[in-house]
Amino acid sequence: MAFDDFSVEMSELELKKKNDLNAAWWGITEGGSIETRPVLYNDTIIFGSANHNIYAVEINALNERWKLKTGSFILSSSPVIYGNSVIIGSYDKNVYCVDAKNGELKWKFKTQGEIASPGVVHDGLFFITGRDMMLYALDCETGELVWKFKTYNSNVSEPVIHNDTLILHSSDRNLYCLNCRDGSLLWKYTAEEELVSDVAFPIQDDILYFGSTGGILYAMDLNTQVIKWKFYVGDYGISKAGIVLDDMLIQPTNKGILYAISTDGNVLWKFMREESVGGVVTDGDRIYVSGGENNFFYCLDKDGSEVWKFKTQGYNWSPAVIKDGFVYFGSYDCNLYKLDKITGDLAAKFNCPGGVSTYPDWKEYFEVSVSIPETEVEEIQKQRYSVTESTDEESTSEYKTRITYQVSTQYSSKGKYQIDSREEAF
Repeated sequence: MAFDDFSVEMSELELKKKNDLNAAWWGITEGGSIETRPVLYNDTIIFGSANHNIYAVEINALNERWKLKTGSFILSSSPVIYGNSVIIGSYDKNVYCVDAKNGELKWKFKTQGEIASPGVVHDGLFFITGRDMMLYALDCETGELVWKFKTYNSNVSEPVIHNDTLILHSSDRNLYCLNCRDGSLLWKYTAEEELVSDVAFPIQDDILYFGSTGGILYAMDLNTQVIKWKFYVGDYGISKAGIVLDDMLIQPTNKGILYAISTDGNVLWKFMREESVGGVVTDGDRIYVSGGENNFFYCLDKDGSEVWKFKTQGYNWSPAVIKDGFVYFGSYDCNLYKLDKITGDLAAKFNCPGGVSTYPDWKEYFEVSVSIPETEVEEIQKQRYSVTESTDEESTSEYKTRITYQVSTQYSSKGKYQIDSREEAF
C-alpha cells in the first residue's frame, strides 16, 4: 500500500475485522468453476462444479463417464465416497447420494440451508453442516436423519472424526466435540474469532491444529482440551486447514504465506506469495500447493523450496488428489487438471462449461485503522487519500480501494475497504 499525500509507517496500520467472514461464502455467483476437492473411486475421478453438476471422469484421459445435475451450484462441498456411493451437498440445500459407477441417484436429503462444506463418513453415518446452523447425521444407506445438532451461526466446516467423537468447528467461534452416535455435546471451546475452513483441521498424536479468521492458529490437546500454543499467522487469518507432514504443520494463509511450523509452535520455513494460498496435500516426499489467487499450482520440497509450478487461467483453491504419479486438481478456469507430479507437465484436462464464479474476497471484511501523530492532525484533517493494491503481473485480479479518514480526538482515523473486484471470464 502507498499513501500519496503523507507517509505512514506500516507499523501504524492495524486491520480489524468488520463483518462476519462466514457470510462471504453465500454470495458466490454461478459458472463452471471447480472448487471441490476431487475424490477417487477405482479408476474414476469425481468432483462437483459451479455449473450445478456432479461429474465422474475416467482417470487416464479424463473423459466423462457420467454427470448428475443438482438444483444449484457446487463449490466447496467436496464429494465423499461410501462403498459404491458418492455423497455430496449442493447450494440447493440438498444432500445427494449417487451410485459412483453410473451416476444414478440413490437418495437425497433436504436441509434448510445452502451447503458449502464437505461432509465426513464414520460408522455408517454421514455428517455435514450448512447455512441453517445445523450439523446433520444421516444414515449412509437410506439418507434418513439420525440426529442433528444446532450451532449459533451458519457453517462452512468439514468435521473431523477422533476416537468415535466428532470435532466440529463453526463460525460462531466454537469448537464442538460431539458423541457420534447420538450428537450429545461432550465439550466445547470458544476461540477468539470465527473458525471457518471447508477442509477438516488435522489431528496428529491427539493434537488438533485449528485456525481462526482473526489470524490465530491453535494447537489443542484433545484429551485435556488445553491449548498447548498459539501462533499468529497474519492479517486475514488462515485460508484452509493445513496438513501435518512428519513433525511439521504446513499451514496456508490469506496473507499469502505458507508456513511450516514445528509441533511445538516454532516456524521452520515460509513460502511467500502476494495473495492468499489455497489447499495443500503431500505424497510424503513433496508438498503440492494450490496457489490461490495467483493462478499457479506449486510443487515444493520439504524444506519449502520450489520444485516446479504450473500456470492455470483461474484461481486454484481446493486441495489436490494424488494417484499413480499424477496430481489432479480443479481450477476456477473451469478445468480439472492432471499433471505429472515429478515434472509438473500437463497430462490431460477436462473442461466444465459455464464461465467463472467468484471466490469470497477476505479483504472486503476488514477495517483499516491508522494512528496519526498529533502534530500532523491539522495538515491532514478532512483530506482524502487513495490506496491502490494490485497483484503481480501474472494475476487476473485487481483491487482498488479508496479510504476516507476522519480524524478523531484520539488522533486516529478509520476507513472501510470498498473494493471494486474485476475478474476475467474464461
